[in-house]
Amino acid sequence: MATLTFLGSSGAVPAIGHDNTYLAVEGEQSTLLIDCAGSPLQKLQLAGMDPAQLGYLILTHRHPDHMYGFPILMLGLWLLGQRSPLQVLAEPETLQTAQSLLQLFRPEEWPQFVTPVYHPVHLNGESVVIDLPDMLVTACPTRHIIPSMALKLVDKQSGRVVVYSSDTAPCDSVVRLARGADALIHEASGVNTGHSTAAQAGQVAAQAGVAKLYLIHYPALGADLNTWLAEAQKEFAGPVELARDFGAFDF
Repeated sequence: MATLTFLGSSGAVPAIGHDNTYLAVEGEQSTLLIDCAGSPLQKLQLAGMDPAQLGYLILTHRHPDHMYGFPILMLGLWLLGQRSPLQVLAEPETLQTAQSLLQLFRPEEWPQFVTPVYHPVHLNGESVVIDLPDMLVTACPTRHIIPSMALKLVDKQSGRVVVYSSDTAPCDSVVRLARGADALIHEASGVNTGHSTAAQAGQVAAQAGVAKLYLIHYPALGADLNTWLAEAQKEFAGPVELARDFGAFDF
């Protein structure tokens, strides 16, 4: 059985108690980070995870709130004496941005630094991101203002499925990816181009027939989150929760 932990829950503008959205997934054999906002090594420790076990980073798209923590993650792993390269997976534009961001800090000057291994994900319908002994991760393109991908995580032991929309307006590809999932983690940024309202997240959950909906990437600073929750509940009859920093569930 795998455990998913919300390391952050806010949209691009964080608030006290709500960091930018990113996730950690700990399987029987594999530990993954999905996106990379601030202080990732500290957040992993606060979530009860060993940073030394982190093997994979999946970046959903190249907007800063989803990847600005990448250089400090690599610096920290180097200082901890990491000897196995971190596997970084993303669609090509995002992968190039990650490489360029790290290169600004000249890691070639860090003695014995282990360079990450970069893996491009070419999105064509539902595409395999990585197939691990304990977990399968696939992806589909979303409707954002730049290339972005939603992720489906399948725990091979339990057979349970979690889908994370990343940033997107409502789209058929995410509905298909999430069909029958045990949980859908869907962004609820509000009325913004390339994003979804809480009500639209509820509609996607209903169309996909998922068992549970988590709202994430919501405007944590200043919004009435009870209203956000109620808007989704009007559209989706199943259980709805707001993702909270360090909230976790097994799947």
